[in-house]
Amino acid sequence: MDITKWIRSRAATGQPLNLHAVGRVRPDLLELAFAGPAPRGWRRSLMDAGVDPYKIVHEYEQDVECAVCGVSLGVLGIHLKHCHDMTGEDYRQEFGPDREISSESYRASHFGGRPIAGIAHWDELWSRHYVVDWILRLHEDRNHLNVHHVTKIGRALASTGRSLFGSWDGALRAAGLDPALFRVIPPHREWTRAKVLDGLRNFAKLKAVNWRRRMSNPLRMAMTRFFKTPQAACRAAGLNYEEINPRAIFEGEPVAKVVVAIRGLENLKGRERRQKLDAIYHKNEVNQRIVVGHYGSLRKLAAKEGIALRVVATQVYRDEADVQHDLDLLEGQGKPLTYGTLKNGHGRLYKTIRETGWGAERLIKEPAKPTRFPPCNPRSGLLRDRMVILRRRLRISMGKAAEKAGFSIDTWAVIENGQGKPKPATVAKIERLLEEHHIPVSTAPHTPVR
Repeated sequence: MDITKWIRSRAATGQPLNLHAVGRVRPDLLELAFAGPAPRGWRRSLMDAGVDPYKIVHEYEQDVECAVCGVSLGVLGIHLKHCHDMTGEDYRQEFGPDREISSESYRASHFGGRPIAGIAHWDELWSRHYVVDWILRLHEDRNHLNVHHVTKIGRALASTGRSLFGSWDGALRAAGLDPALFRVIPPHREWTRAKVLDGLRNFAKLKAVNWRRRMSNPLRMAMTRFFKTPQAACRAAGLNYEEINPRAIFEGEPVAKVVVAIRGLENLKGRERRQKLDAIYHKNEVNQRIVVGHYGSLRKLAAKEGIALRVVATQVYRDEADVQHDLDLLEGQGKPLTYGTLKNGHGRLYKTIRETGWGAERLIKEPAKPTRFPPCNPRSGLLRDRMVILRRRLRISMGKAAEKAGFSIDTWAVIENGQGKPKPATVAKIERLLEEHHIPVSTAPHTPVR
């Protein structure tokens, strides 16, 4: 079917025509619009069909599916952390870099894209096709398309094009343009194969001294231009790829030390295990780089080295054994196993016990503190003052306060006028309410009951 006819029929019925919606319905037509040595692009296809790109209907998926368990949510970040003990980086490493963690509708609502070269956005999500559409749009207006100029007029376009196509040259080629025609190279930066190889050797020497050093952008782009891959450039320069790799894979003794240290956590539980794990990995930048570079993540290290996943878990208390272990430690230190003890200094353990019930049978119920209030005599005015304090502190009416104490407002009026006397159980209930809400009562003289 002709693209123009399909667009017109869809626009006439008010159906969505944004890139993501069309990619789900007719990916073949979308690919056809971007195929060939001189692609037309989707924006130009809309305009050729007489449709304004700024007035089309947009449709985005509300949920994204978790590749681990199949559940569909708007955002997967919290779900991955609490249900699968994974970070977004671990998730993409395991299931592919193109896996989205947030839904299209969520990303569209947070897009906030700034105009590029004074031109407003006609879509609300970045994609490979949208990057090509933008390049073609800027080319129509005869904008300079070298990466430095594009970064100045639209940083998001330049960074997204690099990440999706590997380099800005790759994005230009996808749009059917020759990068050499748009490249601006100052005379002192004119690269040759020999200069690239010398630059790689010098960079390898500097990186051996400081492993945090990053390759300069001009050298990285020249390396990509003259050699198909960084590995090929390193072979031509007589280097190992690990010598220039920003995420160099450490081999030998450093890796073995990290594995031994993490394996030593297998016999630890609860808070002690998490504190040691923080010291070994989460607060040690060098060890993080070793683990990520060699294995990809802590979970993959544990799986490959035969270490239990609970050892590298970010949660402190993964099972009841962790809770019981920390309770044993507190008991060994002579601390009473009460909720009050856990609240003061062991909040995470307290929260886990309250949520799961693990180890709750070992906790001792704290005895009620003795009352600090003198006997409640209704004839002396103490009862009336305590009811007033209870009402004010709880911010409720006197009727609600009387209801909490166990008698009606009419009965309270009789008691206040001195014509009746509450039952001892009612007086005791008022005192318990004051103690439960930590409401102190002054012992100063009280207004006597008439």
